[in-house]
Amino acid sequence: NVKIDYILSLCAGVLCGVLFLELIPHSFSDYSSVSVVIGILIGFAIMFFIDKLIHKHHPQNVIVDKTSSFYFLILAITLHNVPAGIALGNHAEHNEHLFQLVVFHHIPEGITLMMIYIASSLKILHLFASFVFLSVSLTSFALLGSILPFSNGQYLGMILGVAISTMGYITIFELFFPSLKKGYRSFHWLSLLSGIFIAAIIFIIG
Repeated sequence: NVKIDYILSLCAGVLCGVLFLELIPHSFSDYSSVSVVIGILIGFAIMFFIDKLIHKHHPQNVIVDKTSSFYFLILAITLHNVPAGIALGNHAEHNEHLFQLVVFHHIPEGITLMMIYIASSLKILHLFASFVFLSVSLTSFALLGSILPFSNGQYLGMILGVAISTMGYITIFELFFPSLKKGYRSFHWLSLLSGIFIAAIIFIIG
């Protein structure tokens, strides 16, 4: 369904907004650039290996592609929840900005998960369980940060780097490029830019 592919391009734009407007600038400003880059390289290598493995066993299976994208995105969000939750638990910022940032990050990510869910063969129970899992993971890491303050920026920077590359890989190679092959390319680029604009509005509001 070409309409679904346009929606996936919109989702790719939303994730691009999350990456380039908040996650990447925040990572490089708050953590060691070297550790973030190392994490990005590690994450990209892992994603490339898993992606090739899945497509080797399920060549040109659109449903499997969308399902794998769904779980890849959950992995990326979970990795992102590690430093975000620990920072919340450590009260790294004394105002509410960090809390708002984490909450508003999950809005575009949640929208993207829902759109990928629609394009996949997953059941509604999988979507609900995924939202519960992500909420519990963020809460758990926040509690861990409050009980055991963790301040090693090298490890947190690497984890954020892995989250960046995982989310970036999904955005480009799992969502946008495959969708770009169907329908009008100009509509896909317009959808991508619209997604970035939506993410920007969400962050401005937050």
